[in-house]
Amino acid sequence: MNTTPGRPSVTLGPTRVRLCGDPKAAVAGAWYPYTVQIADELSRMSTAVAPVLGDITAIEVNWQSFRRYPGLDSADAPAVPPLMTLTTPTTTATLLVIPSRTGSALAALLLRLAAQSEITDGRVHSLDARRAQQILARAGQYLATA
Repeated sequence: MNTTPGRPSVTLGPTRVRLCGDPKAAVAGAWYPYTVQIADELSRMSTAVAPVLGDITAIEVNWQSFRRYPGLDSADAPAVPPLMTLTTPTTTATLLVIPSRTGSALAALLLRLAAQSEITDGRVHSLDARRAQQILARAGQYLATA
């Protein structure tokens, strides 16, 4: 829900977040916000992950401004994809944050792969699937050296 003063509340749809079974995994899931105004969606995402992770006590991100962030399928996408680390009283989990400008086909595959879900249809060998695997591999490499 949009909670910015002076702007009407907007419900965009269900929260698009998926977690894998292991919050300690290098990339423990992914979140695909609807807009670049992620602060407007952060509360709903936090509520969605709380049953699995617990109440979030801290959030860290590895980008400076999300408003100008290109889609992950863009030619000018940065080498390190946007990551968000969520800290709870019992664990820390890092999520890939899929910029809203990313095409829905790639985003859907990233959500599934980050949650360690199988891709069972014909997309498993698609260009988007290979791109999603590369993005997650770059995220993992970044986290291993950070």
